[in-house]
Amino acid sequence: MKQFILSVCMCMAVLTATAQARPPVVGQVTQADKEKPLSVEQVDQDISIYPNPSEGIFTISVSNLSAHTADLRILNVIGNEILHEKLTRGEGQFAKTIDLSNLAKGLYYVKLETDNFSAVRRVIIK
Repeated sequence: MKQFILSVCMCMAVLTATAQARPPVVGQVTQADKEKPLSVEQVDQDISIYPNPSEGIFTISVSNLSAHTADLRILNVIGNEILHEKLTRGEGQFAKTIDLSNLAKGLYYVKLETDNFSAVRRVIIK
């Protein structure tokens, strides 16, 4: 029992010494404003994938994106790239019809990237 009490006292002494050895925080600590988005562009609501779920043929449409080109990637659930295409903007929006009807049924990810934007959406093939 003495050995246990000595062990506990030693642990407490080490923890107290470690806590006192850290320098105090100097300056004002503030909380970040949660209302301001961190992204350069607010386009979450402007990405449409329809129909979803589909039989494998669906359309991806993105509007209000300032970039002239975008990378489109389709990934399976383990991250393997199924399709990679460069999209170019026409009439203020990107639109592309994708045919994955030859692939297995299941969940796939659509990743759209520009120089200052990236978004991932889910697509279900039934």
